[in-house]
Amino acid sequence: KMKLSIVLGVAQMVMGICCSYANATHFKEPVDVWYVFVPQMIFMNATFGYLVVLIFIKWLTDWNAPGAKPAPDLKAVMIGMFMSPGSVPPELQLYPGQAFVQAMLLLLALIAIPWMLIPKPLILKRRYEARISQKYRILVDDEPGGGVVGEKTGLFEASTTPSKAGDAASMEKGSSAAVQAEAMDISGSEDEEEFDFSEVVVHQMIHTIEFVLGAVSNTASYLRLWALSLAHAELSDVFLEKLLYMTIGTGSSVAIAIGFFLWAGATIGVLMLMESLSAFLHALRLHWVEFQNKFYNQHGDGVKFAPFDFNALDPDAA
Repeated sequence: KMKLSIVLGVAQMVMGICCSYANATHFKEPVDVWYVFVPQMIFMNATFGYLVVLIFIKWLTDWNAPGAKPAPDLKAVMIGMFMSPGSVPPELQLYPGQAFVQAMLLLLALIAIPWMLIPKPLILKRRYEARISQKYRILVDDEPGGGVVGEKTGLFEASTTPSKAGDAASMEKGSSAAVQAEAMDISGSEDEEEFDFSEVVVHQMIHTIEFVLGAVSNTASYLRLWALSLAHAELSDVFLEKLLYMTIGTGSSVAIAIGFFLWAGATIGVLMLMESLSAFLHALRLHWVEFQNKFYNQHGDGVKFAPFDFNALDPDAA
């Protein structure tokens, strides 16, 4: 059951990373595909995805066959993969070529870390600088008859002063006001698109460290499923032996009846109600934290949930 909880946990976390790919394609962000989704998939599958493969290999191997060696400890295999790459002791050998495979997977996992950390902030900075270089700067000449002076940057043609003196006099006031309003709009959009490279680097660094360290802690967190199963089995055994079997051993009908109702009440009240609630809360926590942190809140603060409302569809409704 402990191994099964790890298999379920890694499968759910990989599905969460796949959800980040769906988000990136929805928002049309290829940067998040190539520099978030791909390295995260490589790191997760090169480490704990490999652990899942080892679990299945251990399950499918007959360790009780004649001449078979004792089953290796998978914890020792994973520790040796990181502490002594390229070498596997004979007692930890699960398949031929294991040392080479583990060394290559460790190399891929190490490459994935700077892949997540470095390229995305640089690409976002270059994208911002390219967008700023295309901005159209508008200068308004406040002198009488000065008109509008423009600068061509690739998006708009340069503005020129009116050629006729009469047209310049009649258009000066309206044109100047319109251009000033447009300039204010552009400056406002520039303020909204303010880019802080250091903030982006720090955010990406935090995200990378959180993912790498969280891969270990999140996988260990799924062991709570095994702990819940173990606690449930032990409580069930205690209730059965102490409340039912013990009273049956007395041979008294009254004691047996009392023991049966106590056992039924404890089974329904503790195992079916309290334990079910505990399992639900733990599963909800795993879904909320370990699963959703792989894809949630990577593209801003998201959209506030708006429940379905018929009144919103019909403006004439009360």
